[in-house]
Amino acid sequence: MLFGLLGRGVLPILRLKPFTLSLSLSALAGDTLLPGDLLVKEHVVSVPVDHGAGPSGRFGSLEVFVREIVPASKSTDADMPCLMYLQGGPGFPSGRPSAPPSGWMKAALGKGYRVFLLDQRGTGRSSPVTAQSLATMSSPADQAEYLTHFRADDIVRDCEVVREKVCKARKLTLLGQSFGGFCILSYLSLYPQSIERALLTFGLAPVGRSADEVYAKTYKRMEERNRRFYERYPDDVELVRSIVRSLHEAPQPLPRGGTLTPRRFLQLGLLLGSASGFESLHNLLELARTPPPLTAPGAVPSTKASAAAPKDPLRFSAHFLLAVEEAQQQFETNPLFWILHESIYCDGGAHVDGARGPSCWAAERILATQGAAWDCTTRLTPGAPPVLLTGEHVFSWMAEDYAWLRPLKPAAELLAAKADWGPLYDRVVLGQREGPPVAALVSYEDIYVERAFSEETAAMLGGRARLWITNEFQHSGLRDDPSVFERLLAMSKGEVAIPS
Repeated sequence: MLFGLLGRGVLPILRLKPFTLSLSLSALAGDTLLPGDLLVKEHVVSVPVDHGAGPSGRFGSLEVFVREIVPASKSTDADMPCLMYLQGGPGFPSGRPSAPPSGWMKAALGKGYRVFLLDQRGTGRSSPVTAQSLATMSSPADQAEYLTHFRADDIVRDCEVVREKVCKARKLTLLGQSFGGFCILSYLSLYPQSIERALLTFGLAPVGRSADEVYAKTYKRMEERNRRFYERYPDDVELVRSIVRSLHEAPQPLPRGGTLTPRRFLQLGLLLGSASGFESLHNLLELARTPPPLTAPGAVPSTKASAAAPKDPLRFSAHFLLAVEEAQQQFETNPLFWILHESIYCDGGAHVDGARGPSCWAAERILATQGAAWDCTTRLTPGAPPVLLTGEHVFSWMAEDYAWLRPLKPAAELLAAKADWGPLYDRVVLGQREGPPVAALVSYEDIYVERAFSEETAAMLGGRARLWITNEFQHSGLRDDPSVFERLLAMSKGEVAIPS
């Protein structure tokens, strides 16, 4: 659920000086005027780490950062509706605005919304959780207990504080991408009266389903996604095989201190969930096609193979190793994704025992039940079936292969074994027909969020949910096509009949 970011680069900003304003604005110090008639305001709100205990609780308070974006020419309009965007993840901050605005944000501003980009707790500028910050705690048990307060239910309670203090208690239109949609379902459970309408892109959570059930489905989706990737790039079948074979014989050290093993390399299948994922992976693999070494003019290349040489030596270039590390760096820079990813399926309020937890490294356990096709060592012979890449799955062994995750392994193991997770959803409240309207986009073949489970959740929401199921988009649809936002908004207002 990584996709849907507005853009990771933060554009240079211009701090306002008194003489720069020709508009009739009451801009506060630190507000930023950007090209495209954008006024950007930054807000920092203090919230308890443990909302149940309050700021006097064991872990005190943390800061939540939210960026408000509004057309500068309309910034004094107190009647503008408010839209809050919830990013995918878990563990990733909201995207940063471009100037002039683009994508769905341009569409939202054009529809008259005041947009709020929230960095969910533990991400971006909201008291970020990193290996370095967690190292200040005295024990893995303290780290694990602290991290139990970084799931969707506490994120939503933060949103409600922001709504009261920053949005002047106005009702919100919510836009949630992927895990952001999971958060919206928690919001609809806890504070339905605070929501005007809810728009979800690829984020209808599998309410009542366990992590085991989710991963059993996503591995099947990945089998098909692998097939289509190799169908588009047939030469990559043997290239991937030779890379995995070489890494099986000799894992490679990476610049950041980690180790490129076959299992870590196969995690690059995570790229295949976006519309541009096939090309991203193929272009990365090209860097492994190193040319033969240069020989002096007139020299005859030796045909003797060293007895100590690996059976299938690949000279992994520094460029290739750097590219792999860059493609996977967010596992280390945003460790909440690894530590808490499986917990997003542990709903203490579920009626099904398996969905209540613990997760016990579900993706790892389920992978072991998928048969020999998922054992790369059975496919290392040239001409064998293609080696399968994994998808949005996290594993216990990542604390060995990713250097920055190694100090967090004890806390991660405690969280994987946690059996008393609190509730994430209230099925009774979600099933009330008089609640806020919901419009959701579901990808027919999403490799991250299983379509069949999303349909079950939509049915639970009853007649107020409008479901748009399509094979036109992958998980990155909101980023790829700004008309997605406009259509979902129209669906929620009854202006467009989807389904027809």
